[in-house]
Amino acid sequence: MRAFFLFIGLILLALFLSAAVNYPLFTLIQESTDKGPHKLITIVGKLFAIPGFIWILYRLGIANKRDLGYQLSKPAFLAELLRGLGMGLALLGLLAVVLSFLDIRPVRSWDVIAPELGKIILVALITGLIIGFIEETFFRGGLFAGIRQSHGFWTSAILSSLFYAWMHFINPPALPAGESASFANSFWILSHTFDDYANGGIWDGFIALFLLGMYLALIRERTGNIAYVIGVHAGMVAVIKGFKDIAPTNHSSDLIWLISDYDRTIGLLSAAGMAIHLIVTYYTWRKPKMAN
Repeated sequence: MRAFFLFIGLILLALFLSAAVNYPLFTLIQESTDKGPHKLITIVGKLFAIPGFIWILYRLGIANKRDLGYQLSKPAFLAELLRGLGMGLALLGLLAVVLSFLDIRPVRSWDVIAPELGKIILVALITGLIIGFIEETFFRGGLFAGIRQSHGFWTSAILSSLFYAWMHFINPPALPAGESASFANSFWILSHTFDDYANGGIWDGFIALFLLGMYLALIRERTGNIAYVIGVHAGMVAVIKGFKDIAPTNHSSDLIWLISDYDRTIGLLSAAGMAIHLIVTYYTWRKPKMAN
């Protein structure tokens, strides 16, 4: 459990340090941005986490290509990444089709979409690849490898997936109307960063992300690297990003409860589909490579 708690401590410390420097930093940049100090806490917190992440890797003895999942040759890595990208696009593409068919996310008219379609696809793919590389290096690279050192697959998969889902609902809120940036208000923001958990409206998104984390952990275990995982993650993010631009949410739909407030794409429907896909993958996909 040491690795798991080291990573939790890293995130909490990064958020605290970000809140501590939030007011002077925001004072310096406020004239050049229209974003509030709560956004700065998230951005700076990620920057503070980078050196801490590297320190943990060395502390756990996993600061190498093999443990982080980058040991494949460049051609093999690229081939696996592209296979994963295809799978990610297919999985979330199917979800997008179903959501459109159910009129939960109806697609805009072709005349509206066509002029921007190329740009939408390109931006979605680039965004997906960037997020895929960064998040998978952290979650299925360092975090999973750190836990896997001293625990079996299922413990490692469950803990890393809980952490993965937990991270998505760390949400520093905007200051109340009339309040301005200050040292005290920076820590007010920090104190309410986990309010989404108290409000109880995140459970459907949390379950969906947890099951996705389990699926990605299974792929990580079966392949022994993170190339395919990065591809899957990138493909999924690309669909979510592109789908957002071409298919707005129909808030009057009677089936709106099938998607979560998190991104209006994942939710109970995607969780059910991922649970089925996870089971099928576990029993059929590259099974001989599964570690005990």
